[in-house]
Amino acid sequence: MGIQYQFNQINSNLNTGLLELFYTRPIGDGSKALRFTVPFSDSPFNASPFLGDAAAAAALNPNVGEELRLGDISITYIDVFYLTKRNGAAFTFEVFLDTAETDFAGYGQLAAEASAFYAWFLDSGSIFAPAVVHTFGLEGGNRQGANVNTTTVDFYYVPKLKNRRFYLTFDPAIIHDWEAGKTFGSFQVTAGMLTGKAFGGDGQVYVKPGILIGGDRPAEWSIQVGYKVLNF
Repeated sequence: MGIQYQFNQINSNLNTGLLELFYTRPIGDGSKALRFTVPFSDSPFNASPFLGDAAAAAALNPNVGEELRLGDISITYIDVFYLTKRNGAAFTFEVFLDTAETDFAGYGQLAAEASAFYAWFLDSGSIFAPAVVHTFGLEGGNRQGANVNTTTVDFYYVPKLKNRRFYLTFDPAIIHDWEAGKTFGSFQVTAGMLTGKAFGGDGQVYVKPGILIGGDRPAEWSIQVGYKVLNF
């Protein structure tokens, strides 16, 4: 379980925030799990960053950047269906419920996200894990007629650090919005540290800065900070 907050710099005149509470429950032997996420957003760019430009968003939602509103609560099924000492594979399927308090705090419709991961456990102890993620609407569009249909290709790399108290994850990605015909890139780095026992489990803190690349990017940069507890 944990809590995380992400600050997004859309442009020089607009920045937004996204607060998320999450809880993951293993199923059976732990190779499967369910994750529940409750988001609070102050901008359409947090839940659906491809549905308009910053000026239009600010005009339609005068409270952008001023207060957090409940977004689309989601439920995710996680399945690590293949695992050896050399490699592993997993898939996830997430359903976003149409629970947003405002039209622009969520997708405005039921939506889903499917992802597939394949990991190589390298001789150095590092991990290379590319992933394909597809996010799509389930009702053909929201009340404004905007739909979500995006594909993301991630290339996760997790180096093995000498001090096991710390960890790093590098995540370059390519994102394509099929509705708008736009493609851009992103690069994020997660740096975490184990903080010891807490709430009957193992605590850790992390920070995740990121930049977006390309002329079609919907924002400039972001930074996320979070705290979570494992194995409680």
